[in-house]
Amino acid sequence: MKSILTILLILAMGISSYAQNQNSEISIMKTEKPILIINDTIIGSVDLLNKISSDKVMELNIFKERKLGKTYLFIENEKNAGIIKANINHEFKIKSQKELNSFFGLSEENDIYVNGYLIENKNQNISSESIVGIKLIKADNFRVKKPVLNIEVE
Repeated sequence: MKSILTILLILAMGISSYAQNQNSEISIMKTEKPILIINDTIIGSVDLLNKISSDKVMELNIFKERKLGKTYLFIENEKNAGIIKANINHEFKIKSQKELNSFFGLSEENDIYVNGYLIENKNQNISSESIVGIKLIKADNFRVKKPVLNIEVE
């Protein structure tokens, strides 16, 4: 009887401690795909390579250990899936960083992150076909001092 009571007590303590965390999110580990940089100006998903014919791809370089930027928002961004740089003779639908910031009511010069990495080059655009989510991160004086956008690219 005491062992059943002890198990129930431990189970109740575990459930109640989890219930007190209002910001908890269950993250499902998924395999990350590398980020594609096209002609040094467009950031997109590696899936864009499947949407164009191979004769339009002039050059393709794979960097397994390279990250999109040195600054990242989340600890889990410390490990990454790499970068693919490509020179492609094709027109892509793009959104500039200024367009995205102004659409969300932010200053045009605010920082933008892609998959948690800061885009250091303000002239780089983001493929609108690759965007799967946009999250507005409010200023908290801990991670960021001004509100920023985190663009999720798959």
